Amino acid sequence: MSELNGRTELQVLNANYERENARERIQDAIYTLKRAKDDLERCLANFDDAENDRERARQLNYAIHYLVTNIQPNIRIDLLANSQAELTRTGL
Repeated sequence: MSELNGRTELQVLNANYERENARERIQDAIYTLKRAKDDLERCLANFDDAENDRERARQLNYAIHYLVTNIQPNIRIDLLANSQAELTRTGL
């Protein structure tokens, strides 16, 4: 196996793989946040169209529930952290 600046070809390939993996994970997080923005804008429209404060409170409850149950788990911060650790391990 050839060496590139003291690194083996396998190490360089692994580092490239980890970079691409990290990039995809960031793109996934962006997609999740964009989708969340659209959902929350619908919630805001429903809030604005509500006939009374009870309906407005219901929309706020929906927004809170959505943020807690959909945003955090779907962004996959754990995968972002794993990618960060893997990039650090490459040493490149």
